Amino acid sequence: MRISSWIIISAIIIGIAIGTAAAAVDAPYSGFTHDFRISISMQDPDPVEPGKDVEVSFKIENNGTAANGVIFEAIPEYPFSLVAGESASRSIGNIGSSQDGKQSVILRYRFRIAQEAVDGNYEIKIRYKVGGFDSWAMVEHLKIKVQSFDAIIAVEKVIAEPSVVAPGSKAKLGLVIRNYATSLLKNVKVVLDLGESGDESTPFSPIGSTNEKVLSYIEPQSSKTVEFELLTDPDASSKSYKIPISLRYSDSTGRNFSKSNIITLVVGDAPDISVGIESSALYTAKSAGEVTVKIVNKGLPDIKFVNARLETSDKYRIISPAEVYIGNIDSDDYETADFRIFAEKTSEKKLVLPLSIQYKDANNKDYRENVNLELPLYSSSEARKLGLKEGNGRLWWIILIVLIVGGFFGYRYWKKRRKHN
Repeated sequence: MRISSWIIISAIIIGIAIGTAAAAVDAPYSGFTHDFRISISMQDPDPVEPGKDVEVSFKIENNGTAANGVIFEAIPEYPFSLVAGESASRSIGNIGSSQDGKQSVILRYRFRIAQEAVDGNYEIKIRYKVGGFDSWAMVEHLKIKVQSFDAIIAVEKVIAEPSVVAPGSKAKLGLVIRNYATSLLKNVKVVLDLGESGDESTPFSPIGSTNEKVLSYIEPQSSKTVEFELLTDPDASSKSYKIPISLRYSDSTGRNFSKSNIITLVVGDAPDISVGIESSALYTAKSAGEVTVKIVNKGLPDIKFVNARLETSDKYRIISPAEVYIGNIDSDDYETADFRIFAEKTSEKKLVLPLSIQYKDANNKDYRENVNLELPLYSSSEARKLGLKEGNGRLWWIILIVLIVGGFFGYRYWKKRRKHN
């Protein structure tokens, strides 16, 4: 009985030993004496830009005993992918030991970096196994440096409210700054060059802040907006003004960059004109006279290329050119246009003159205004009574004088002939 117990205990111990040996075989190379040390011996280029190819050399050193049937395999994950034609799995064969001097192997792979990859150090995964075993050993902490050569930043959009700023008024200026790089950009300074005080080249002044704004960072492929509030000089001329902008910033590695841009702000105001009849020599129907039209620029901006056209009508005939080119009219000034008209017979007390005025503002925006000018018409007696037209009394006096003078000379002629006879 005692002997049987020893037999059973011995069998159990042997079984445990066999199970332990089997577990050691399934584990990754436990109990073997090869000792791999794997590192990146070369990266070309270093760093590599997003969207480019990189060649990576892996150095495999065996500090233990020889290993036979060694297979290595690259497991590229984002942002890496194998260049076309590259094989992920490589059969190395045997790697010697330090005693035979053949314990080192160089393995080269070519990877492509994703175009949208952001700057940073990315882990590239490699695994290997030794012949005769199905288990793989993963190699970790091998990293490849990805970095853009140029940190690209730009003013993506300019937002001015209002889009055309009136002299003496305020405007909000928004600048959308975009980071086109694949790395984080820091300490982004945006500076408006508004010139010196009183400088007519840029008639703007910041309100509530300076002409400099700072963004602590802009993430890769994203945008941020800076806003300025500006006051326009009251006497600023209506035109477009170029404003230089400087951008200064740093990338994630501490490199400093600067660049310049130019934006445009437009100063102007809606034109305000007044059109009326300044004088007229036409008072009655069935008569002709010259009508002078006065065009006044009451607005702040100057206007130019002013053209006045009198439209046709069955109420009158235009006996002068129907279109008159006037040219420029400065702010708080006026010009005139003359038209000679024959008024047709009518019983109406006024003559409507449809006039079309075309012009451009200081920023070459086109304008057209149509106005109906009313010219009063009078009867002949009303015109004489108002002193607008001479009456027939003077004519009768002239006729009477002619008759008297004619009678006098006729009488003398008759008297002379009678005395001669």
